[in-house]
Amino acid sequence: MSLIKNNAILLILLLLSGGVATAQSISGTVTDEAEVPLGGVNIIIDGTTNGTVTDFDGNYSITDLEDGTYTLTASYLGFKKMSKTIEINGADQTLNFSMQEDAESLDEVVITGVVNPKSKLESSISVSTMGAKRIENAAPRSAGELFRNIPGIRAESSGGEGNANFNVRGVPVSSGGSRYFQIQEDGLPLNLFGDTSFGNADNFLRIDSNIGRVEAIRGGSASTQTSNGPAGIINMISKTGKTEGGSLATTFGLDYQTSRLDFEYGSPIGNGLTFHMGGFMRTGEGPRDIGYQGNKGGQFKANITKEFNSGYVRVYAKFLNDRSVMYLPMPMLLEGNNDDPTYSNLPGFDITGDATQSAYLQQSAGTNPFDGGGRHVNDVRNGNNPISKALGAEFSFDLGNDWKIAGKARYSNNSGQWVAPFTAAVGTVAEIDATARAAAGAGTEALVYSDGAREAFNPENGLAQIIHMFDVTVDDLSNFFSDTKITKKLGDNIGLTAGLFTATQNTKIGWQWSSFISEVKGDGEARLADFDGFSRNGQYSYGTPVWGNCCQRKYNTVHNVNSPYVGIDAGITEKLNFDGSVRFENVNVNGTIQAGPTSQGSYDYDGDGVIQGIEQVVPIIAGNAGQIVNDSYNFVSYSAGLNYKINDGAAVFTRYSKGASGRAADRNTYGADGLADVQFDELSQLEVGVKKRLNNGSLNLTGFISNTDEGISNELNRTVGNPFKALGIEAETALAFGENFSVNGSLTWTKAEIDGGDNEGNTPRRQADFVYNLSPSYNFGATKQHAVVLSVLGTSKSYAQDDNDLVIPGYAYFNLIGRAGLTKGLSLVLSVNNLFDTVGITEVEGNGDGAFGADRLVRARSISGRSSTLSLQYKF
Repeated sequence: MSLIKNNAILLILLLLSGGVATAQSISGTVTDEAEVPLGGVNIIIDGTTNGTVTDFDGNYSITDLEDGTYTLTASYLGFKKMSKTIEINGADQTLNFSMQEDAESLDEVVITGVVNPKSKLESSISVSTMGAKRIENAAPRSAGELFRNIPGIRAESSGGEGNANFNVRGVPVSSGGSRYFQIQEDGLPLNLFGDTSFGNADNFLRIDSNIGRVEAIRGGSASTQTSNGPAGIINMISKTGKTEGGSLATTFGLDYQTSRLDFEYGSPIGNGLTFHMGGFMRTGEGPRDIGYQGNKGGQFKANITKEFNSGYVRVYAKFLNDRSVMYLPMPMLLEGNNDDPTYSNLPGFDITGDATQSAYLQQSAGTNPFDGGGRHVNDVRNGNNPISKALGAEFSFDLGNDWKIAGKARYSNNSGQWVAPFTAAVGTVAEIDATARAAAGAGTEALVYSDGAREAFNPENGLAQIIHMFDVTVDDLSNFFSDTKITKKLGDNIGLTAGLFTATQNTKIGWQWSSFISEVKGDGEARLADFDGFSRNGQYSYGTPVWGNCCQRKYNTVHNVNSPYVGIDAGITEKLNFDGSVRFENVNVNGTIQAGPTSQGSYDYDGDGVIQGIEQVVPIIAGNAGQIVNDSYNFVSYSAGLNYKINDGAAVFTRYSKGASGRAADRNTYGADGLADVQFDELSQLEVGVKKRLNNGSLNLTGFISNTDEGISNELNRTVGNPFKALGIEAETALAFGENFSVNGSLTWTKAEIDGGDNEGNTPRRQADFVYNLSPSYNFGATKQHAVVLSVLGTSKSYAQDDNDLVIPGYAYFNLIGRAGLTKGLSLVLSVNNLFDTVGITEVEGNGDGAFGADRLVRARSISGRSSTLSLQYKF
């Protein structure tokens, strides 16, 4: 009996131990290359029917597995299949997948500018995405260079790293920047207004390896899903560390001086926690010869995420303090007639490699508008110097019973400086002497070099220029944004969303512009000139007398916004889907503006008790209250779209939207009652599109018609604004030819027209009929570790001004990237921007400033010439 009992106990123990041995599991998370979780991914154990599907957060688990070796394959429409092998030996195992996109998949889920997240194929919007790999292949040095790869967008990326102008589908660039177009970082705007003078949103954006994905919509529901972005939204989505990994890269200039270090790392750290951090540090002269180190600083970003069974919470921070050179319109030779001109180099000045900056021009002095006209001195080497300290949080939870809640909030303490030389006039020495002398009130003083022995001013090419120093203090451009929404699913086919967006935007900016006389000379060696005994160190005025001393200004305003919105998403049939949304924008703005000097007269700037020549007429912003701003307004935006899914590989959609964009305070005129002349500008759009999956990729075609009702606004010292209309079509494709060769490309044709005013019927300035890009890439080697990427970006001709008197020629330039994989994770990368040193004119001031022999002079901007870097990159 005892033997039977002992054997029974032994048998039970063996059975129990056997049960423990077969209780192991494999679990993990599936994400895309940007570390965004992928729901609905099939995970199958090879050779069996055993498997599962990932949940909304990309998590999966396969249980009751015996010890052994297993190969798991992850498959998801639009992504490449991926297999991994893992061994179980008495313990649960974790196996994560990071899936690669398959030739611009139509099955990517889009979260930007939509009522509810949906795949591209199921969304009734025109949307483009760029993953980390495609961003890397584009090798952008600025937001402008990155955005040029998106269809429908014309980005003037010739001015350096920031302050670019963006045109979307013919919607005008009336006052610079991006009035109708919103740039976001992790789903919230960088700035409430895209066209604040010297405070453009992209000034506070730097392109680095923290960016995991870019989502861009044109038109569509952008009018109801953000403030001041009816023409579109570009959202820069950060990596979150869902999958462990990181990278290091050090970059050096081959034909110009630059040195940069990029770094990033992210990982799960247990208990549902993940983190990511990274940034860059750099120094250098920049791709043009300016005579000093103009690019210097860096950025650091970090986030940490806590996942729960029903959602997540994420907090993040950003610190940016970076200086970059700004290239404003500079002197050029204008050859030929206005209909077919050529923009060429002047003797001693290369328009693709030189700039107005100089080693001799490093200090600007003026009066400070913030303290009643006290002395202000700025270092020109600061350039575009944004300083941002931001702290944000976001959350998303499934509340059960088909309720969901999500929210985002961020506070950004923004400030900095913006200083760059602008060629206000160019001509012979005698012409510039006479123009500057008359404006400043100089007498018979001789024009001499301001340095050295102060010999007579006699440039080798006989040319001189008046420089207006755009010297701006961004004292406070801080903002707070929050966006919270609740979604309720009604049955299987209808979802309702209600949300509230709030914003507070400070705008405290001071202008203290000044004037210089300089040679027209490159290599950062242009010397300055003085009216002997009148000027100081090349500066002949503490204002801008040639422009009537327009540019001593002070803006100190606060905008408060409350925008409730509602949306519905309904499956009418299995294939036909409707979504519509309405937004109610409520805006209040108050503060003060002092635009232009409040007094002009003698001012003992250096405090020596003597009023010298340059001190006879000094523009000052006095300490009074100035123009009161006390305005409030509201408007309603709406959008409705239908999407018909023909099959799993094709869909058609149509959408109509009407929205508006409010005005930045410095772009408006206010009456004595504090009310704005124009409170907002309206934009309506009709779109019809088709999305088609091809055997080796995808093709998207969208036709559009838009009408912009724009009032008069301020642009520096002039007024602009007209009604506009546009129609066009944009095409985007991504193709893969085998495992090694792929092509991405887009083409946008736009017929834009001024629809009123003196220039009715003309084409809006700087609006090209065609904008295109094409980027073929070839990967080779045993593990595809080597790559060659060639991209071409181009535009057809446009006009310098709304009067259409002077043509800006079309151009195309090429970028080349070569990657050599040295060993696992380690690569050597050659990047060549503007391979053939192409001249590409993006902006022209005026229609020609004067004679130069048989030709004319002009002030314009070209894209920078050829510049090459070499990087050593390590991914782990």
